Amino acid sequence: MGPALSFLLILGAMSAALPAWAGGEEAANSRVVEAYIEMRTHPGRNYPVFYVAERGETIELLKRRTDWIKVRNHRDIEGWVHVNDIGRTVDASGSPLGLHSPDRESFANRGWEFGFMLGSLDKTDAISAYAGYQFTPNLALEADYTENYGDFSDGRMLSASVVHQMFPQSRYSPFFTLGGGARQTNPRSTLVDTDDRTDGVASVGAGLRIYLTGRLLLRLQYKHYVVMTDRDDDEEAGEWKIGISAFY
Repeated sequence: MGPALSFLLILGAMSAALPAWAGGEEAANSRVVEAYIEMRTHPGRNYPVFYVAERGETIELLKRRTDWIKVRNHRDIEGWVHVNDIGRTVDASGSPLGLHSPDRESFANRGWEFGFMLGSLDKTDAISAYAGYQFTPNLALEADYTENYGDFSDGRMLSASVVHQMFPQSRYSPFFTLGGGARQTNPRSTLVDTDDRTDGVASVGAGLRIYLTGRLLLRLQYKHYVVMTDRDDDEEAGEWKIGISAFY
């Protein structure tokens, strides 16, 4: 298993474990106001319904896993309820709980974003994983790890970028990036003794996010890199990528 694949698997595990429950670690109480809500044995519609909470029954919201909430009633019966069904309950003040499945509004107001991308870097195959945090509707910070594989050399690059998103409410959301980092190049030559080298990089780029469904989005981007070497001239490289991301 290569370093890039290992990195992506770890990233996927981290993404799946991220909490999406607005209440953090604290449980919240709610009361059923519709006729009933169904509790399932596990988070998923393919699991059986084993209990029905009726109107007026109080349930405690324990934790959230994607679109499912684990709840417990006054008799300590625990089960999983779809997040849309929690909309049939009210809090202690009688206000409906504002929980729902992720949608385009959630995409516009996301906090964390994780994803992986495939493409081409300076005529070599490239794979990358990234994580980003959106701290305003228009601005985000991202960290990106990339590995590329060519006939004459391989490489690794770690970079950070500021991302500006012009239309955060749009399903098709263009963005621009400005960043820098470090790139390690590993020549494959067997005829002469060549050393690996590490150089600083600066980048500018543009791309497009397309909201798909739920927590998923499609991302396309281009970056232009300037590699600041210790030789007479700096090097330049172009990078095209496409990938799938999830937001929280």
